[in-house]
Amino acid sequence: MQSAGIWEWGLLLLVVVLLWLAPGAWLLRALVAREFGARPAFGAALWSVIYALVLWAMLTIVALIAMQSAGAGSGWPFTVVAVVLSCLALGTGVRMFLPGPDGSKLRWPRALWVAWPAALLLWAWGWFAIAGLIRAILH
Repeated sequence: MQSAGIWEWGLLLLVVVLLWLAPGAWLLRALVAREFGARPAFGAALWSVIYALVLWAMLTIVALIAMQSAGAGSGWPFTVVAVVLSCLALGTGVRMFLPGPDGSKLRWPRALWVAWPAALLLWAWGWFAIAGLIRAILH
């Protein structure tokens, strides 16, 4: 590993991120299948999760700037805002990339209803991975 270059580390990071996002995509795929009665492709579900991650990152930075300028800080209120924004971003990804078999999109309430369990799974999976990484570094 010491002789690994930037490309090897980049590919390793990509694999880790995809492994982190895969359970959320599987859950999202199952929930959308339950809503439509037809299972979307895994690639479409994974793409909607990746899109949601990028959208969430942009929205969260804007929210952090707004909360800092309003004096709200960055503690638990920001965490709540970040979780809500992740649900909204995943709902947007569901509406954009996971249409039904007839090409229709889920309505916003249904898209958000489908998105929140997957968003919470991604948060829990991320915290579990971060805690494991910290434990591995400290021991």
